[in-house]
Amino acid sequence: MIARAHPAIAAFLAASLFYSAAPARAAVPQQLGPLPRGGSYVLAPDPTVGSAAIGLWFRAPAAGYDNTTPGIANLAATAAAVAPLASGRSLYALVHSVGGDLNIAVYPDIVGIGAVVPASAARRVVAAMTAAYFAPAVDESAVKTARANAAVLGVQQRYESDSTLHDLLFAQIFANGPAHYPTLPSTVSGLTSISAPQVSDFAKRAFRAENGVLTLTGNVDATSINAVTDGSGKGAMDAPYDSPLDPAPVSATTTGAVDGVGLAWIGPPISDEKAATAMDFVADYLFRDQTGVVAQALDEAKSDALVIGQFITLHDPGVMVVTIGGDHEKQAEQKVLAALQSMRQPMDRAAFEAAREAFLYHVAADTQTPQEQADNLGWYTVEGNLDYAPGIANGSYERAARSLDPQYVADAVRRYLGKPVVVDLIATTPQKESSP
Repeated sequence: MIARAHPAIAAFLAASLFYSAAPARAAVPQQLGPLPRGGSYVLAPDPTVGSAAIGLWFRAPAAGYDNTTPGIANLAATAAAVAPLASGRSLYALVHSVGGDLNIAVYPDIVGIGAVVPASAARRVVAAMTAAYFAPAVDESAVKTARANAAVLGVQQRYESDSTLHDLLFAQIFANGPAHYPTLPSTVSGLTSISAPQVSDFAKRAFRAENGVLTLTGNVDATSINAVTDGSGKGAMDAPYDSPLDPAPVSATTTGAVDGVGLAWIGPPISDEKAATAMDFVADYLFRDQTGVVAQALDEAKSDALVIGQFITLHDPGVMVVTIGGDHEKQAEQKVLAALQSMRQPMDRAAFEAAREAFLYHVAADTQTPQEQADNLGWYTVEGNLDYAPGIANGSYERAARSLDPQYVADAVRRYLGKPVVVDLIATTPQKESSP
């Protein structure tokens, strides 16, 4: 489940240029259709709010089409946002001039761009966003700005054990392909070695209209679709960028800027809706901040350890990831494993039903805002199962959640959450780097 309002989830392989929250909204049926010059859109209007959330989502490998240039998708997405458009100002400048916020998220297999703006500016932002990406004009100046932004994000990520451990765990689980590589290189030289022409070529290939999904939620309507004037293709979106699994993934110990422990398990693909929802339920029941079983146990023990757990819904396969930071990580790791061991047996029926209702409430709470809704619609579309997006009223996600029972969840835990791949991250003295 993706819920970017939660900072721990937003940190997973994300390159956020800017971030905002938005007013609450009610879940409404979505409308689907083709864009006039290639690509598709998902529209979920709610006229009761004053803001609009606009997103563009692309299937694109973050480390380049040959997986040799980690960071190139980040540079391309950021450079396209700051490059001047025909009007003379950039998408970033336009969004901020109307009081909105722009967010860019780069994952191993996906690039997402999102803006939250006043409803009155929605049409202008749709036009500017699609112009910036469907017809990218990336130059050296824009790439320089993107490098500086990526350098800051790279340093920030290295000092966040959750982000670092996600990269390390994926590198152990996946033998190669986009998920094997970090979305940002580990050094500034890795960014400066990517040239502006390389970034431009990547942007033109990755961000072409037929490879994009435009999401519009909040106070929007179908007239905004007519603001799309760029794009020249009628081809299809790229196939999902799945990564092959390591046939025998092993645990590892490595050094970094901070200490931490990460655990990961291979889970079901997005097409197995009931099993994927069971994984989400387990993550919510055990690891949700404040209410999760493990979180409560750590509070009772007065532990300073921070445990973050999430099932990451991907095309094939999904991955359960638990990261542990703070003090006494190994003691916290044992609490995580013990909690999972206890779930191998069916829960008491009454306790399970209460936990399932709490889970459904949490899903609703995490998909209230236009931005959260737009992000879920975009993510689940490009991962290959839009109907399964959380937050769709009476959608397949809600049906799958309500179909769960204690025996099924216990069976899913036994099937998917056995012995984890573990990465122990040990802090060393960080090396000083120069700015790009």
